[in-house]
Amino acid sequence: MKKSYILFGVIGIIAILMAGFFVGTLFFGSNIYSKRVVYEEGVSSSPGYGGTPQADAYSKTGTQIYTESSELNSNDRKVVKNGNANIEVESFDSSISKIKELSSNFGGYVTNSNMWTSDSGTKSGNITVRIPENRFEEFGDSLIQVGKIKSKETSSYDVTEQYMDLQARLKNLRNQEKRYTELLSMAEDVEDVLAIEVQLGRIRGEIESYEGRIKYLDNTTSFGTFYINLYEPQEVIHEWGIKNAFDRAIDAFITSVAGIIILGGFFIPIIILIGIIYLIVKYTKKRVKK
Repeated sequence: MKKSYILFGVIGIIAILMAGFFVGTLFFGSNIYSKRVVYEEGVSSSPGYGGTPQADAYSKTGTQIYTESSELNSNDRKVVKNGNANIEVESFDSSISKIKELSSNFGGYVTNSNMWTSDSGTKSGNITVRIPENRFEEFGDSLIQVGKIKSKETSSYDVTEQYMDLQARLKNLRNQEKRYTELLSMAEDVEDVLAIEVQLGRIRGEIESYEGRIKYLDNTTSFGTFYINLYEPQEVIHEWGIKNAFDRAIDAFITSVAGIIILGGFFIPIIILIGIIYLIVKYTKKRVKK
């Protein structure tokens, strides 16, 4: 009989641990620890964005995409340029410094950069730079100084027609504003004054909107944006794997304990409620018998 109790006890403990591990994994995930460091300016990346990028995930050859508008002088064109590169580097920190130096030499600037480390201690991250449009391709070619380029891609989008359309609309609105201003100076009736002021308010609001869009296009076409991903290669280490096994065992134990706590938080109120109901029923039966 005692052996049966022991056996049932062992089975119960194992069942509780397995249930706890399952619930803990469900709530916390299989990897509840992540090491992330934000590198200088910019917004930190979400977990899983980093790690060592795989070269297969990127195009092997650079491509250029052009959307042409009507034939215009190349100097008058408004072109939005973007680029991205995937680079393997020996030292992440020195490579970041090198990119900052290059961007400054080409008249550009850094907008944001991030860095995170893997469990093995290797660093990876990304940096975004803005480069003057007329030196954008030259900057892309200079990235060979940073490290081994695994992939590089650039794209260009011609917004000349959109820009010219905005300019024409803005000119027309300013002419309307001028005419309504002249009418306002000649108006004598209060109703006329109010009506003209309403129209002036609408026109000036549209002018501000078009000016903002033109300013945005001026900014995006004056400087191209280059997104650069950097990573240090993972070191190949031959080991028994005992330490890794112990680490995984500790993680599994912590996950199981967390799951048991969650289960306890779920079932304890139910058990208390059942106990209260049982006591009430038992007390009621005793009163009936009396």
